[in-house]
Amino acid sequence: MGLIMLASAGSTPAADPAKPAAAKKAEDRGAIFATWSPEKMADLRKQYGLIGPGPQSKYPEARFPAYLKKFKTVEDVMPAAHAAVTQTAGRVPLGLANPGDDVLIVVPWDADPVVQQAVARAFKERKVNAHIKFEHDLAGVKKADMAAIAKAESVMQIGDGQQELNFFFELTGQVADPEKGREWLREKDPELYKATWPKADYSPRLEAIANGYAKLVEQRIQDYLSAHPAISKVYMGLGARNKTRRILGPHADKFYGSYTYNNHFDISSKVPDFPGDVWRLVETKTMESIGFADRLEVSDPEGTALAADLTEEVAQAWAKGAYQQGHLYMFPSQATGRWPYSLIKYPAYDKDKGFLAPVLVEATGVIASTNSHRAVHPRLEMHLNKGKVTKVVGGGWYGEGFRTLLDYPGTNDLTWPFFDKPGFWWIYEAGTATNPKYFKHPAEMLSQVPPRELLRGGNLSERNVAGVIHWAVGAEAEHGPEKAGKPSPKSIEFGKKYNVPIGHAMHQHTVLPTYQVRIRGTGQWQTLIEHGNLTSLSDPEVRALAARYGDADEILRKDFVHPIPGITVKGKYDSYGKNPGAWWKKWATEIANNKSPYMK
Repeated sequence: MGLIMLASAGSTPAADPAKPAAAKKAEDRGAIFATWSPEKMADLRKQYGLIGPGPQSKYPEARFPAYLKKFKTVEDVMPAAHAAVTQTAGRVPLGLANPGDDVLIVVPWDADPVVQQAVARAFKERKVNAHIKFEHDLAGVKKADMAAIAKAESVMQIGDGQQELNFFFELTGQVADPEKGREWLREKDPELYKATWPKADYSPRLEAIANGYAKLVEQRIQDYLSAHPAISKVYMGLGARNKTRRILGPHADKFYGSYTYNNHFDISSKVPDFPGDVWRLVETKTMESIGFADRLEVSDPEGTALAADLTEEVAQAWAKGAYQQGHLYMFPSQATGRWPYSLIKYPAYDKDKGFLAPVLVEATGVIASTNSHRAVHPRLEMHLNKGKVTKVVGGGWYGEGFRTLLDYPGTNDLTWPFFDKPGFWWIYEAGTATNPKYFKHPAEMLSQVPPRELLRGGNLSERNVAGVIHWAVGAEAEHGPEKAGKPSPKSIEFGKKYNVPIGHAMHQHTVLPTYQVRIRGTGQWQTLIEHGNLTSLSDPEVRALAARYGDADEILRKDFVHPIPGITVKGKYDSYGKNPGAWWKKWATEIANNKSPYMK
């Protein structure tokens, strides 16, 4: 740890991270990575003062759900569609729709129509009227125009990790004027700007459509809901549920969940079949000890080690707000600054618990990664001291952008509404997925995705894999105390005044983490995740409940384990860490061509 290398030259001397950006070549800046050996994990844990037992088992073997299949006809999809429309748990709880309901499902322009027809038919058999609408149809834009725009804008590959930087300005970051924010970055570092937001080559007509498309779709969705008041539930988007619901404007309370069945991947998996009551019990068991914790520790063989002590007050607030179906808030900061979800009436908020004032936790350590929401990147280290980012090492263009944004105006000296300490760069999110049947989509590794489409592919599927933790930084109070589910006017005005993010950004994924908490007053440690495996999946009560549905071993088996060289598969880690994009493209291509060892 600590060396910065250039991916393009095995014997190149270590680069100086403090060297002015202008003095480095563009190709070198995109290749810088932080070297690492998983064999150093014990030393790393010791370096950052981790005192818990750490992982006790061997790394799991890499695997992939070989049973996945593409559908040709609606009839092929129907068994999976029947399961999907009865699933009540997770981020796509279509089963919460009741007979007699009207529901709206909004899908992107290139969603598979065969899958959508099957879902509509399965809903109809349940006596639910499904309005499945393609975004471009709602917006009145031709599909051919959307295809042409996507082709012109799709200039990024999965290895272009700098795509993640756009989350700082939009969607999760929520900068009031993102173009003004990006202009600051362009003036600060034109080369970085060019690498992150390459200009698309399309006609003025298509450019006008592209620039206004998102806002137009939002308005047309609201118009459709106003024109169809019988619709009581809406499913849309791949994630960011609290923010997606705001797209519905005055109809926000009709938002019931995400919708990931745009193609064959998730619907042909065993996610729709996973018993909803077992899923909720897995989540409950994962959370049950956090309210009694006085310390948390996390490590990961890619080079993560961090720890934080917790007061009793912080732990209890964490426990009250940690729950969200399919996405547990496994860090106190994200579990607070919000109205918590109800455990039994999801997606309603638990108003009896009231607004949970945000807390800042002074975690110290390092989070290392090669994956984010948007793409993959050369290995990056984010160092933390007393809860705040102190430096970023490696990461290619993503790391270059991260280091530049650390100086974004206001993010170090301003104090955000509802917080008592200054700065934006606090560790905020440790979102943890809970279903063992989710997997990383191979198609995302091979597809080029328009930079503006932050919730379209990229690497988003990975954060649904049980035990994967997606981290982010920010000083975010997602809601305000004024009304459940809505941001505070104070936060919105603060963002407008200073043009700073009022959300969170700079996602990183730890894919094989070990997460442990120490129980207050006992000195005993509870392991919640070990090498990416939720320990609640082995809990006797969970197994007993799963056994009611069949073979508990098969039901609770994790169907996907990341193939990381030097950890879960043979190879040298640094050969992977310097260019993970090439690794994942090879992995996906072999699966697509049915030549992968995981498909046998």
